[in-house]
Amino acid sequence: MGCFYCDEHHEGREAIMFKVGDMKAGTLYLFKDQAHKGRCVLALKDHKKELCECAPQEVADFADDLARASGAVKELWGCTKLNLASFGDANPHLHFHIVPKYEGGFEFGGNFQITNPEPVHLTDGEYQEMIAALKAKLGI
Repeated sequence: MGCFYCDEHHEGREAIMFKVGDMKAGTLYLFKDQAHKGRCVLALKDHKKELCECAPQEVADFADDLARASGAVKELWGCTKLNLASFGDANPHLHFHIVPKYEGGFEFGGNFQITNPEPVHLTDGEYQEMIAALKAKLGI
């Protein structure tokens, strides 16, 4: 296995998420587990683990990508709150999880757990609709 985010077809990544598209500094992916409707991850295209390793323009572009992607999720699926988090001690790509939370819904008001004990999987058509909506909203 090569790089989780760089490999065009990485078995581990494809098992848990779909590629939505490339943005300025990052690539957006949609998680297959949709217990948090609209949950995505934005991964930096470059092999850097920390934001402090990025040049100022890369920081600005990645922050803009994150704001645009999380804003699209909020606008498309109307979540109450967006939780943003960076995980991945061993992954060579800085990445932020975009976790929409819905008042009265799964984990609202509680801690986010990266692995959901009761994942919510959609049909292929439903995933494709979500991906198309994100692409249209973001122009990617």
